[in-house]
Amino acid sequence: MAEATRQLSIRIPQSLVEELERIATEEQADRTSVARKLLTEGIHRWRLEHALRLYQQGQITKERAAEMAGVSIYDILDELRQQGTVAQYSLEELHEDLALLQQRYSSK
Repeated sequence: MAEATRQLSIRIPQSLVEELERIATEEQADRTSVARKLLTEGIHRWRLEHALRLYQQGQITKERAAEMAGVSIYDILDELRQQGTVAQYSLEELHEDLALLQQRYSSK
């Protein structure tokens, strides 16, 4: 089922309009579709960066960061590695991981 949509009117600089038109031509798509795709990708990237920032500040766990960003924990670990950030692993996270593994394998 398709997600409900709403119209959004924004003012953007002419240079961005021209860039959207250039990308639309390259992608053989209409300008609105390109704008929607880039906005979606930008929001996804912001969510990931925001979750990583909170994780790096010690405010959330890797699992919570993955949940907030809408990605897997492996994606979070990969992003941390790419940024050169050492993943922290607390005792609490170990207990959470062990509980998840126990749940996963005890139900089989």
